[in-house]
Amino acid sequence: MPSAGAKTAREKLPALCVDLDETLIRGDLLWECVLLVLKTRPATLFRVPFWLLSGRGNLKHQLAKRACLNPARLSYREEVINFVRQERAAGRTTALVTAADASLAESVSEYLGVFDEVHATQGSVNLKGLQKAEFLANHFGECGFEYIGDSSADVAVWRSAQAGYVVGSQRRVDEAAAATSVKAVFPTESTSFSTWINAIRGHHWAKNLLLFLPLALSHNLSFGPILYTFLGFVLYGLCASGLYILNDLLDLHSDREHPWKRARPFAAGEISIPQGLVASGILLTSAIGLGFTLKSSFGLALVTYAAVTMLYSLVLKRIALLDVFVLCSFYSFRIVAGALISATPLSQWFLAFSLFFFLSLAMAKRYSELVHAGELLKSGNSGRGYRAEDRDLLLALGTGSSFAAVIILSLYVHSQEVLALYSSPQYLFLICPIILYWLSRNWLLAHRGELKEDPVTLSIRDRASYLVALASAFVIAASLIRTKF
Repeated sequence: MPSAGAKTAREKLPALCVDLDETLIRGDLLWECVLLVLKTRPATLFRVPFWLLSGRGNLKHQLAKRACLNPARLSYREEVINFVRQERAAGRTTALVTAADASLAESVSEYLGVFDEVHATQGSVNLKGLQKAEFLANHFGECGFEYIGDSSADVAVWRSAQAGYVVGSQRRVDEAAAATSVKAVFPTESTSFSTWINAIRGHHWAKNLLLFLPLALSHNLSFGPILYTFLGFVLYGLCASGLYILNDLLDLHSDREHPWKRARPFAAGEISIPQGLVASGILLTSAIGLGFTLKSSFGLALVTYAAVTMLYSLVLKRIALLDVFVLCSFYSFRIVAGALISATPLSQWFLAFSLFFFLSLAMAKRYSELVHAGELLKSGNSGRGYRAEDRDLLLALGTGSSFAAVIILSLYVHSQEVLALYSSPQYLFLICPIILYWLSRNWLLAHRGELKEDPVTLSIRDRASYLVALASAFVIAASLIRTKF
């Protein structure tokens, strides 16, 4: 029980009131709930307009009730939490005052353990802006509190506060300074161009070079097909980037508990959820619309790819083994799309090779994630349908797929269609051990826990992969030159 002296000190100091959305956390609980409902109960979102008819408070309550949000999976501003903890230890009353639903605010407060009071949206009262200012003035008295906020809606609260603390840019600091004295600032940085490139997975655009593979295999160097394939490369990149954003948003909460995925822009709170949804929508609609304009069959390929990817993000990625088969199909989609946009026929042998080749890479990616998942596997929060003991099975299936791919490749390089394209096709067999080495090396890295990303994107920064590519190019060049034994 606190002493009488501690109570007196607490009464003399103004209460420290703290906003939640974008202040205590990097994000907005309403949008966090929307994503969880979209991922677990997507059909429920059709009821949102009807809930909104009864007010924003009812909307927040209905979403909170269905989202089952875990406060441990939010992205907190540690500097704000540490400040609140320090002020509370100094004897100040601390209060979490938010427009978020009361049940969510209570769970956040209980998880952090740094607040004496919690005041949040309940029923028809949306505790934001003027309503929040009036409530705090009545509860603590005019100028009987200090307030930490971040938005323009908090200006009304700062006017009633004895002093303010600002989370945000200089512009927000100026707005707060016009309303009250600003004691401290917790600065935030605007989203940089490099952050957006990271969010759209710019480095993954290298995968879209697979669209050029049908042209390369057929030795077609005509200007028209190359131009169309280049346009297809750009549109496929835009479509894939939009889908990567959507996938990262749906995986937001599980990514925050992952060793390296927690650093992704959306999981880290560097880009807001609404910004991500808007960017994803613009990229997808632009890519698909222009895809149909370019060529109807290519537009249909983009729609199919987008539909399968969304189904994968919502359902299929949680089904063990099926997820890796779908994952490897995304690479094959690119090859088929390249054949469609350039009107180039594809060999059945090569499609079979690509299936097993990319299946091995997909298995390696999932195996590596399981190696690093650690406690997430035990708690069931990995976002996948695997258990820790499944790693050995994935290792066996993945390495087996590697050998299957190389066997098919050895048959493919002796097919009649390949023999007709090369002057010295006998050299092409040397591609087989080169590819087998590269696949085996990926599995070695995965087994050692050193494969922390997609093997295809890792190869962009991997010196050994460039040497493998150079050796392969040398073999192909030799096979194009007529030689005699």
